[in-house]
Amino acid sequence: MGEQEFDKLLDAMPRIAESINAFTSKEVQKKAFDALVGALNISLASAAEADPAATVEQIDETLQESINGEIPWDSAQNSTNETVSLEVNPQEKKRRKTKQKRDWTAVKDIGFRPQGKISFRDFIEEKQPSTMDLKGLAAVYYFEQILELEEVGVGHVMAAYKEANWRNPSNPENSLQATSSRHHWLDTSNMKAIKTTQRGRDWVEHDMPANKG
Repeated sequence: MGEQEFDKLLDAMPRIAESINAFTSKEVQKKAFDALVGALNISLASAAEADPAATVEQIDETLQESINGEIPWDSAQNSTNETVSLEVNPQEKKRRKTKQKRDWTAVKDIGFRPQGKISFRDFIEEKQPSTMDLKGLAAVYYFEQILELEEVGVGHVMAAYKEANWRNPSNPENSLQATSSRHHWLDTSNMKAIKTTQRGRDWVEHDMPANKG
């Protein structure tokens, strides 16, 4: 599975977590998780060999079908006929539907060419962020360290994506949280005030671009 496909799968993980957290039994949670992943036809043990043609829309559609119905346990490659029910109540469905439609609007009127400082385009030309993780890190670093903004939110990062003509992540908030979880480059405990960590700042200043000699 390529990095882009892996990021798309990560976008589906919060919904999986919401479903399994409805159960209190660790055993049932494990079975529910395996059933959901199995329903996506993705083996975590061989993720690198997953179908690269799968789209996030297909993954999300399959996930929604799984959440709204019952999944045979043998669909997760188990020899028993046990069924895990993941039916949720109407209020929960409505809450999820509302959350899925959340729209992060890019902040307007940002000066990406500050006088006496490097422009954002020149900055990313120098640092060459090539992955979604690195792009998010570079954007937050620029706002925090170069523009010296006191608060950097998801909308700021979306504005940076727009300025750089990068393709937006399907779930901007989750993308930044995933970067924080994977690399510890960002502090996303407050999504209205995202910060770089010392590790993140060191990475930008000393390890970017990746082919730096």
